[in-house]
Amino acid sequence: MKLSTTDLADIAGQPLGEVTSIDLRDRGITQVDGLSECVKLRKLDLSSNKIETRDALDGLHGAGSLVHVNLANNQLRIMSIVEDMSQINVLNLSNNQLSAISPSVAKCKELKALILGQNKISKIEYLDGLLNLNTLVVSQNEISKIPEMPLLKELTKISAAHNKISDIPDLTQYPKLKEIRLNDNRIAAVPESIRGCTGLKVVDLGNNKIDSWSSVAPLTSIPYLHNLNLKGNPVCEQANYREKVIEMIPSLRVLDGERFDQWFLDHKEKRQQRKAAVVAGKEHGQKGHDDMAAHGKPAKESRKRPMDSEQGQTKRSRTFDNSSRGGNSTRSHANRGSNRGRGIDRNNGERSAIREERAVGTATNSDRGGRGRGGGRGRGRGKSNDRSRGRGRSTGNGRE
Repeated sequence: MKLSTTDLADIAGQPLGEVTSIDLRDRGITQVDGLSECVKLRKLDLSSNKIETRDALDGLHGAGSLVHVNLANNQLRIMSIVEDMSQINVLNLSNNQLSAISPSVAKCKELKALILGQNKISKIEYLDGLLNLNTLVVSQNEISKIPEMPLLKELTKISAAHNKISDIPDLTQYPKLKEIRLNDNRIAAVPESIRGCTGLKVVDLGNNKIDSWSSVAPLTSIPYLHNLNLKGNPVCEQANYREKVIEMIPSLRVLDGERFDQWFLDHKEKRQQRKAAVVAGKEHGQKGHDDMAAHGKPAKESRKRPMDSEQGQTKRSRTFDNSSRGGNSTRSHANRGSNRGRGIDRNNGERSAIREERAVGTATNSDRGGRGRGGGRGRGRGKSNDRSRGRGRSTGNGRE
């Protein structure tokens, strides 16, 4: 599939001039156009496609800001593609059809990691000028020798497993080297020169031809070696092999892929104990549940039990009463005056009736001869009661 400039813009989801990273892996791509417009592009992933030549990446020379390119799992046959990557830091060309390292790689002065595994390369060359290179991966090729590259002072990792190498080179020329992987080769002995590689921490020599203790003796001088793999060598068949290697190299924490240092073992035991405790707790809880079920006892109810219909009805009634009291508080306040008014009317009405009777009685008495004082008092009370009745009715009607 040919990826046009428009397709590239659609995948990027923004103007190509603003793109800094594009993921185009596993799309069946055979050619990509428009890369020259990606002037800010720093990371490009084109792994697992069907790219065969440099021409398939037209415009790559315009992407001068590229620092990370992944072209693994394609069908490239030559490395001329790197001519347009002068600022590249990481270049992955593993699992292609490369038969040689191109001289153009020497132009990649900023290269820090070169990954060329799973190709058909037979010789390591043109790397002397890569002064910033710290990682070199050439595993699963057809290499028979690792050359001396004394200028590569930044190298920290060399992986050349699954090749045809029979001798370990002088590794002291790489003062920062921490990891060397040469498993699945044809190596029969470890050279004395390796004693000078005091910074080495990981050495993988599995599946080679090392058959004696003297062949591994130089490794005992490496002070910080903590991971050693000799699995698959004839020496592993020696009596008490594991115990002897651990005794010879006291700094080891991992031998043949198995970690054994005391700190790790202690923590491993604690993890296992915690795990066993959790499993036991679950089993105990399940056993208790089963026992209760076997004796006809109900299982322990959860904290939030569902309410039966009667409880639910009671709760709803209470809720309704509360809401009636609370929700109708405004109406209650509004009617309080009205009720109070009605109460006054009733009370005043009764009092008025009594007073009227008294007034009538007084008036009768006054007619009989005591009119002055009693009549005045009777008439005054009567008027007062009339006013009270008026206020009561007025107040109640007004508030209702």
